[in-house]
Amino acid sequence: MYLVVSGGAYGLEDAVHMAGPRLTLLLCLVVPLTLSLPTALMAAELTALMPVEGGFYFWVKEALGPFAGFCEAYLTILYTAVDMAIYPVLFASYLSFIVPLGAAAQIAIGIALVWLAGGLNILGVRPVGITSIVLAAILISPFAALVILGFPHLIHFQMPAQPLFGADAWGALAGGLTVVIWNFGGWENLSVVSAEIENPRRNYLRAIMFALPIIVAGYVLPLAVSVSGSGLTSAADWGVGSFAREGKLIGGPILGGALAIGGAVMSFAVFEAAMLWVSRMPFVLAREHYLPASLTQLWSATVTPTRSILLCCIVFTLLVPVGFVALVVLDVFFYMAALALEMLALLRLRQLMPNRAGMFTIGGGKLGLALVATLPVLTWLATFGLAVSTSDGKLDFILAIALGLCVWPAYAISRRRYGGPPPIDPPPTSITA
Repeated sequence: MYLVVSGGAYGLEDAVHMAGPRLTLLLCLVVPLTLSLPTALMAAELTALMPVEGGFYFWVKEALGPFAGFCEAYLTILYTAVDMAIYPVLFASYLSFIVPLGAAAQIAIGIALVWLAGGLNILGVRPVGITSIVLAAILISPFAALVILGFPHLIHFQMPAQPLFGADAWGALAGGLTVVIWNFGGWENLSVVSAEIENPRRNYLRAIMFALPIIVAGYVLPLAVSVSGSGLTSAADWGVGSFAREGKLIGGPILGGALAIGGAVMSFAVFEAAMLWVSRMPFVLAREHYLPASLTQLWSATVTPTRSILLCCIVFTLLVPVGFVALVVLDVFFYMAALALEMLALLRLRQLMPNRAGMFTIGGGKLGLALVATLPVLTWLATFGLAVSTSDGKLDFILAIALGLCVWPAYAISRRRYGGPPPIDPPPTSITA
């Protein structure tokens, strides 16, 4: 759960560059309340209600119908394709901070990362889980050292001198918020493999309860230490490698090098953990008769959808050369659109399936449910300022909207070619060979 949502504070550097240190710190405190917690509660309730292979796809399909379910899967495929391409890019960038690499070498290393993670996922869920635990410990350790050695910066915290908003307040808010949402989103993603989790009705919620405070602290504390220090307090100084440079100022070359290595480890760790659920989406859509039936074939040795995993590796390989910021803008747009459908499903399933005896449900009555459903959407709307702030932002949003509108022809073509789901199609509760 930790690695599907986060990988330490790596990735926040571009938020500081766009929004400044003060605003980025504020967003890291606000977004967990307006996005992370509501999404986590929604995921916990609907996983308890429907712990099925395919997770949020079946929530939306059951609540809003087959076309809405296809829209959810379509948007998910769009945002996961660009999201997964981000991590090989980051891996090569952090590695180049340690060993200078040309553009071609960075692309080659990123592609090698894709296929290494794909091979690990073919081996099964448990190897991915064990590897994730080990890598999470490795990438968290340098940040823990940064916070411990930089604790005087927290005790005597000094707010960065830059104002909260600069000349382009709307663009700074939207740009910083886009990157922060990317760092704090994804709490429902593991529901796609909930049928492969032991006792998902209990353990999904438990994982969220442990992971949420760890993730928030993992972003806020290293960032606070870094911007309160005597080093990179100017937004213009921030970018990939800023935590490593600040670590070198606080703890010397060893800590700086460890943070740079941790950035590369984070990229691989998040990528291989995310592929666990991403690679199940083509598998689920093939079972729903939207994609070729060959994608439903499982490797008998590990009961993993090998062809679906290989297809994902091919797509991610093609996207590796695209830049980081453009990928994040597209990622957040498609992710939040899919999340809006999930929130509608949450409201509708409360009406369709009111009997929740013994299951986790969101408290607070109608007000609590309304806050959970609306706060993430309001947070998303604030990112649209990027579309009116910069020319690149306009192009990214136009491209995102155009790709989103292609959902109807994609749905029509898929149904015509592969048949689509039958009228009565109960969701599968597990992967079976």
